Amino acid sequence: MPVSRRDLLAGLAGTLAGALPVFDRAYAAALAGAPVPVAAAPVRLWLRREGTGEEVSAIVRTPAGYNGRDLLLLSWLLRDVRDGSSAVWINPRLFDLLAAVQGAMSAVHGSAVPLIVTSGYRTPKHNAGVEGAARGSLHLAGRAADVKAAGYAPDAVAVAGALCGRGGIGIYPSFCHLDIGQARSWAGGRKVPPAGHPAPGTPITQPKEPT
Repeated sequence: MPVSRRDLLAGLAGTLAGALPVFDRAYAAALAGAPVPVAAAPVRLWLRREGTGEEVSAIVRTPAGYNGRDLLLLSWLLRDVRDGSSAVWINPRLFDLLAAVQGAMSAVHGSAVPLIVTSGYRTPKHNAGVEGAARGSLHLAGRAADVKAAGYAPDAVAVAGALCGRGGIGIYPSFCHLDIGQARSWAGGRKVPPAGHPAPGTPITQPKEPT
């Protein structure tokens, strides 16, 4: 369903009023290469993967920092399912953005709305075969995702992305592209991670169940 900027702002004013300033500070700090501010409450994210039936409900980070186990599960969900399920560590700031967008959509909807991922990480081979894909696409670096929300048009997701982030937003007929690059929008150099955190783009394998 089409959603106006006014509707989204009204929903955000209630349930997300306290969360958005925290996200804005975290995003600004990330762009400046500074430490990400502590989250006042757990940052949650619910994703589904189109075509595979997989689903992950995760805690991206808590006041203590990023949740490595759940970041691994989310990174695996965003693997390139069209090229041998190649997977890399996804930049955690992308999950911060997706969590904020999902929260905005859920606030308007009145209940939790998962984001459906149509494309996450792409291998160079896959990206080269995607019509219209940029040679330096941020999908290659684990900094972009194509998503949609059941029952909502791609432009509704784009409005939520514009409210919650400062990166790229692309509107397509069946999905919305979101990334953590430079602010830009359209229709149709990686930073070193903190010590102890894997670099986005580092290959990973399928997570094993805890023993």
